[in-house]
Order: sequence, then structure tokens, then C-alpha cells
Amino acid sequence: MLILTDRAKGGLAIYDFLTRGRRCQVVPLHQAQAQPLKHPIIVCDVDIGNMTSVRLLRAALKLHRVDADIPVLFLTRDSSHLTAALAVSLDATELVYCNDRPAAIHAAAERLISAYQSRNKGATRPASVTEARASDAKSALASCFDAVKRGEPVSTAELDRGASVILGAIKQAKIRSWLDVVWQFDDVTYQHCLLVAGLVAAFSLKWVLASDHQHLLLQAALLHDVGKARIPPHILNKSGPLSKPEMDLMRTHAELGHAMLAGQHGISPVILDVVRHHHEYLDGSGYPDRLQGRQIKDYVRMVTICDIYAALIERRPYKAPMPPQQALAVLTDLGAKLDRNLLKSFEAVVADSG
Repeated sequence: MLILTDRAKGGLAIYDFLTRGRRCQVVPLHQAQAQPLKHPIIVCDVDIGNMTSVRLLRAALKLHRVDADIPVLFLTRDSSHLTAALAVSLDATELVYCNDRPAAIHAAAERLISAYQSRNKGATRPASVTEARASDAKSALASCFDAVKRGEPVSTAELDRGASVILGAIKQAKIRSWLDVVWQFDDVTYQHCLLVAGLVAAFSLKWVLASDHQHLLLQAALLHDVGKARIPPHILNKSGPLSKPEMDLMRTHAELGHAMLAGQHGISPVILDVVRHHHEYLDGSGYPDRLQGRQIKDYVRMVTICDIYAALIERRPYKAPMPPQQALAVLTDLGAKLDRNLLKSFEAVVADSG
């Protein structure tokens, strides 16, 4: 294990925990230009709010990450969106808060090492890394939904982690690999949210959005249906069409989700906007506020396209997924309800998902 750090004295106590049973080399950033060192994981304990440290870290990773598949675990020093975005821009495989439970940090490192070593031995299927990341993202998503069910604030650290994991997965593998894995999840709501988030990640990469915008949009996609945490399971999981009263109740999820998050510190207005308005249409026929035209922000329009597409291609015991081109045709047939320019750009994501 290689630990790159800018801490002047001794680093964190977690170092001892991380290195149990493993050879470890702790390298100060200012000494990282020595002979390249190949390890099954690189742990970055660096203040990436410091531009000098970022410059040194970028150079150190270029030198020591001799294999592009070597996982990079960031020990972040805060849970801000900017820190997460910077870590992702430095090709972080996963983020954990440096003061998190030592066992949780150790488990994350061991899982990443195991996946990397198995892949090098040829014992792991190509989708295995995507499977691990999808499982991590599902765990982060479940943490957020469980908090809402308990009436507690959503963990911004978990939200950051989920967004980072998904963006890393889509960067490394095509969207099709992500869809294949997430389709296997049994929980209807989690499957849908993770499908939407993966599609949003792929869409944002096609649009070459700035990394901090990508990360924020991923967080919004993960939470877009968080209001469903308060919808009765028998409605969420119903195998047939919903009755009108059931549909009316289901449609309250956008307002419910917005109300749950509106008073919470650290939740961006972008996330709140997406949660409340991802069912709005440009022609004013959507809900809950019947917005139209320029009242609907571009990032909401992107999530809406991904949301509809995900619903069409989802796998259920009672319905086969719609083929990609057929689902795209359904979106096209919605006409003035959706942004035509964005939908045209989305065709590249559909092509990759087939």
C-alpha cells in the first residue's frame, strides 16, 4: 500500500490500522518524485483545498500510478462538494472521510485492493469493478433513504460518496456495464435511482460539464426520488397499473422529497430543484407546479430525460425492458414536452446503452 500525504508529522492514526498485515510505504508529497513504486492501492491523505498540494499530488499520481487500474482511495478532510469534485478530477476511485470509523476505511481499502488483484489474476469478470461500485452506490443511496424514513437529515458525506462512486464507474466502463449490473437489483426504487444516476453521469460526460457540476448533478439524480421513502411500499412495488387514488398519492413524492430536504443544511438549491421539478414538462403539463419553458432549468431537463428513459428500460418481473432505440422513440414522440436539443445529445448515451 502506498500512502501519499502532505501531513508534516506521522500522518493519521488510521495508517497503522490500514497497514495491518500489509507492506506499506508512506511518502510525503515533496518526496514523491523518487523511483516509481507499484502498489495494489494508492491512499491519498492530502489537503486538496491547497493548490500546491494538488499540483504535487497530480505529479505523484502520474508517477506512481503505473497501472491505470490501480485504485486511488482519497481520505478527504471535509465533506464539501468542491472537495469531492476535486478528488474526482484527480481520478479518485473512492472517497472516505479521514475521521470516519477506522474499520470502515480499512474495509474500503481492502475491497478495492481485492478487486484490483483479482482483476490482474484474470479471476474477475470485466463487470466486477462496476458491480463493486454499484454496490457501494446502493449502500450510500440506502443510507440517504433510511435517514429520510427516520426523519433525520441526509448524510452529505454519503451523498458525496455515492456520486463519486457512480461517476468513477461510468468514466471507467461504458454505461451499458452499469445498466447490466443495476438491472439485477431487486428494490424497485433503488434500481430506478441508480439507473437514472448512471445515465445522468454518462450524459454529463458527453456534455463535458465541469467536474463540480457533474458531481452536483449526480447528487441530484441520486436523490431525485427521495420522496418515495414516504410512499407506502404496496404502491411502490405494485406489479400492475396504479389506480387513480394510488397515482395521485405517488405523484406527491416530488413535493414530499423537496419538503424533507428543504430545511437541511448542505443541500444545494440545484438538488432541491431537481427533486421537486423532475416531472415538469416544457409545455406546462407536468407536476407539481406546472412549470413551463424557461422556468425549467437545463439541469432539471437533463434529469427528466434520463428519468423517463430509465423507467422505459427498467427490468421488472412483470415487464421486459424496452429496447434502447424504442425507448428513445418514445421520448421523441413526447414532442414539445422535452428539450429537443438535449434529447438530440442524449442519443449518444442511448447508443452506448444498447
